[in-house]
Amino acid sequence: MTEGEGSRGAVGEAGAESDGGPASGVAARAAARAAPSVAGQAARRLAQAEQRLRAAKPPDARTYATARLLGRVVFGACVGERVIGLEHVPRTGPLMIVANHLSYLEPPLLATVIPRRITFLAGHELWEIGWLSWVLRRMQALPVQKGGAGDLEAIRTALTLLKAGEAVAVFPEGQINTTSGLLRGKPGVSLLAQRSGAQVLPIAVTGTERLKNLGPFLTARWQRPRVRVTIGQPFIPEYGPGRPDHQAVTDQVMGRLAALLPEEYRGEYVGRES
Repeated sequence: MTEGEGSRGAVGEAGAESDGGPASGVAARAAARAAPSVAGQAARRLAQAEQRLRAAKPPDARTYATARLLGRVVFGACVGERVIGLEHVPRTGPLMIVANHLSYLEPPLLATVIPRRITFLAGHELWEIGWLSWVLRRMQALPVQKGGAGDLEAIRTALTLLKAGEAVAVFPEGQINTTSGLLRGKPGVSLLAQRSGAQVLPIAVTGTERLKNLGPFLTARWQRPRVRVTIGQPFIPEYGPGRPDHQAVTDQVMGRLAALLPEEYRGEYVGRES
């Protein structure tokens, strides 16, 4: 809370007490105390995640397995997603998963679907959402600044994990996409792929944009169209001679992702599928 916000809160509290009597004044003071408490909890969750970022370790196997099992039960009962191409997932070796990002549900959904341990790079703002921060902590996800490409510490950590043979999942658009059509990918994707030598696994998700509230999520299994996860073939991006053009290579990766999506989801990459 800024100093200006604190001043406005104090003014509002005084006004509530004078207009509504002692009862409303007590309520206003309680609300004022709760706001920094909620913000403090979010800050602590983010600080814990950033400690993991500095540690550059993969998720604890037992904790991740427990979270994945819980996710499979919940998604299986409520969503009943259809998965295509599961046989394309390499079971070992460095792997960079790239997926489109339609809602908050992609990280837990992919964790339940992919049959290996994944470290997710997730935006700082996700730690402010109570239930999602709980899930991200159990999956031991890593925080990344909005946009992704500018957070060098996150890129270094992801690179360390990939070189150790782990799987890392990134969302190249750098934000939740409210339009459904693909946004242009961030060049950090190409940088990670080049420096790690990891295979890139494109995964297209559709249908999760409808599940932003609890009601649609709980009844998604009975709605049409169903949530669909389509897994493409892993590949190594192509780099020409000389200094790499990371934006061009990222566009190449996004073209592979677009080819797995229905046309209405391809956005910036309509006509650029590969």
